Amino acid sequence: MPTGADLRYNRDMTAAPERYLAELAAAWRAERAASVAQFAAERAGKSLAQRAAAGRALASLTIADERGASRGRARVLVEAPPAVDLDELRLGPGDPVVLWDGAAGGQRLRGVIERREGQGLWLVLEDFPDPQARDRRWALDAEAPEITFERGDRALARLAGATATSDLGRLRAVLLLAQPPARRPQPTWHPLDARLDERQLAAVALALSTLDVALIHGPPGTGKTRTLLEIVRQRVARGEKLLCTAPSNAAVDHLGALLAELGGLRVVRLGHPARISPALTELSLDAQVEADGATALARQWRDRARALRKNAHGKAGREAFAEARQLDRDAAAELANVERAITERADVVLATCTGADHPVLGDRVFDAVILDEATQAPDPIALVAACRGKQLILAGDPRQLGPVVIHAGPSERRLLGSTLFERLAASYGSVAPDATGATGATGAATVMLEQQHRMHAAIMEFASRTMYGGKLRAAPAVAAHTLEELGALPDDARPGPFVLIDSAGKDWTERRGSGGQADGESAEHDDADPSTYNPGHAERVAAEARRLLSRGLAPQDVAVIAAYDAQVRRLRQLLAAERASGLMVGTVDGFQGQEREAILVDLVRSNERGELGFLSDLRRSNVALTRARRFLLVMADSATLGDHPYYGELVRYVEALGGHVSAWADDAEPLR
Repeated sequence: MPTGADLRYNRDMTAAPERYLAELAAAWRAERAASVAQFAAERAGKSLAQRAAAGRALASLTIADERGASRGRARVLVEAPPAVDLDELRLGPGDPVVLWDGAAGGQRLRGVIERREGQGLWLVLEDFPDPQARDRRWALDAEAPEITFERGDRALARLAGATATSDLGRLRAVLLLAQPPARRPQPTWHPLDARLDERQLAAVALALSTLDVALIHGPPGTGKTRTLLEIVRQRVARGEKLLCTAPSNAAVDHLGALLAELGGLRVVRLGHPARISPALTELSLDAQVEADGATALARQWRDRARALRKNAHGKAGREAFAEARQLDRDAAAELANVERAITERADVVLATCTGADHPVLGDRVFDAVILDEATQAPDPIALVAACRGKQLILAGDPRQLGPVVIHAGPSERRLLGSTLFERLAASYGSVAPDATGATGATGAATVMLEQQHRMHAAIMEFASRTMYGGKLRAAPAVAAHTLEELGALPDDARPGPFVLIDSAGKDWTERRGSGGQADGESAEHDDADPSTYNPGHAERVAAEARRLLSRGLAPQDVAVIAAYDAQVRRLRQLLAAERASGLMVGTVDGFQGQEREAILVDLVRSNERGELGFLSDLRRSNVALTRARRFLLVMADSATLGDHPYYGELVRYVEALGGHVSAWADDAEPLR
């Protein structure tokens, strides 16, 4: 949450919004330069083998399958050698890549990763490999992202240039704290989802009555997405057109999948097909264009154009080329018309924040923009989406992971590490309207959801006390649910739903170096402690995972989260068989937004100096400790962590529950 310095900066921004926008634009340029430099540094002086060891490249790939994709692109399946563990690849769906064959003057095909399939990756490339492609070995490298920064630049310029009386100008005044948010009296409305609780109804009411900006603070498990679905349905029922966005494709697709389940709404998903979940393929703009029928005519024109070019010779050839160019232009215009028609008749357009700058939208402004996970979006990215709406509804949780900022300068971290949501919430505060939205005309702009529907009350209570002012309460359906209700055996040595295995005194000291990853590789952007791992912790966490599975839990119901990427690599190796059966091992960052019935969290750090590294960012730990539904086990060294107020309270809290277990007590043998 914002500090006193942040609030002072809020006042400075209010006094000089033009200066703030200029400083923000400069910070964004610095972030872009830092991103380019980081990308170059990752490659500088490193061989392909070294880049592959760092999880940033793949070597010795073979092309196993090729298929056509929309707009003349190619969908290609590349397979890695059996010895390569694709879980260690630090690239995922939607990441830009280049596929190259290494030969002098050989092909370099740019595209993006679509999805993983067994030991292979499906890529969507801008062109097809040549006919001899299957006879050669290929390599895959990451490409530097540029379009995100370009779209942020345009959004900042658009916001700065808006006239004061325009919709964007009025929205700018609220976003830059020059005037408070305003609301109108809310007419009677009736919930379409009868299971919404009181605070969820209050959030919907606020979002329906706002004239500019409304904020929904959704702590873990409190039904934020469900609340957003109700807002979408209510506003569409009023005849409005909405743009629904989030910083990540995963968050957009999650919302889109739930909208699709509801039915009755015309929804279109913008974005590169490789970045869209397969479950949402039918909602994608490309798929809807293909289904429209106009594609067939455009394809005929393009086929005719290719034939003309192939057979063009001499003087007649110049005429044939001219005709081919006209046919291509006609085909492109026909497809563009269909795309515009599809998006204009849609009730809801789905896109990432940067995808909201899709060319098909032109200068279109929506009745409202909903920005989910708003506390993860730096201002330039959030503004790409915000500039598309007359009204803006922000949803998120500033107590979970925030924006990733590469540039180390304090000014850039302050400008890009703090979000619109945080500053608006700090300046205008929370309201507690009733379900009719009768809260007055101006003032506070935030409703916090308080009843959570995920965690056992004992798991929830620590987060509630330390992060949410003690306001969270567990819904009756989850407050006392247990693993035994799923058929698991009881474990008297791991009592209750919340257990801390304390490694103090075991001399399981952390290390720095490879730890299963390349020397010097940064783990989750922790500049202070790169490649931190703990072999003793890893062995014990793996044993605890096997003990938990021996109680009869399905591997799919269990996940292991480690605070450092190097530790994740070790745990994946130790739990290879269990992972093959469905158990998940991942980083904190990769697990936000997910949940499992049982979670094991390894905090890794164990040293005589009490150094915590990025564990000092309590938002990360809050994410890790709020993913479990029925059982949470934390592996920690209380001698290292105990002097920190948050982690000291964690140890005392679990002790009071009776869940504090010394690692000396047993070796975590399976129960059967």
